[in-house]
Amino acid sequence: MIWHLLAVFIIGLCVGAFAFLLRKLSRNRLPSWLVPVCAGLGMLGYLAYYDYTWFEFKSSQLPAETVVIEQERSNHFFRPWSYVLPAVSSFAVIDNKVRKSQQQGETLVEYIRYEFINDYTERLETQPYVLNCATAQQLAIPQSDSTSSIQVESIARDSLLYKQLCH
Repeated sequence: MIWHLLAVFIIGLCVGAFAFLLRKLSRNRLPSWLVPVCAGLGMLGYLAYYDYTWFEFKSSQLPAETVVIEQERSNHFFRPWSYVLPAVSSFAVIDNKVRKSQQQGETLVEYIRYEFINDYTERLETQPYVLNCATAQQLAIPQSDSTSSIQVESIARDSLLYKQLCH
């Protein structure tokens, strides 16, 4: 996060310095407001570039055996370019490190879902699951000792998650 903030300031400084140089080369014929406007546009341009390339960059860092099972695109008030063309703000992946077992004639698959989220800060959330391939239902395994209610979720048999784990 700190490196991202530093990059925004450096881009703003460089683009503003370039506009200042153009102003001095024109013997101050260009308006003085051009320097801060160019610096601000440079910063916004970098932020938009980062938003649109974040998914490709993060997914290129993942191992080859991982599979992207879902993507989410969203609009943010402080990212006005996302109203024109929303960028990927989060995506979930699974890897091939799954454990399959047979119980009472049904195939159970244990896997971990990794969700990468690009909000104000980047974060990674992991959640282990057990998927019953016969009934197409999954159960989130609690990670702490809390006694929260455990809910069974149904998933579609034509979803990428089901196809990847049960076929």
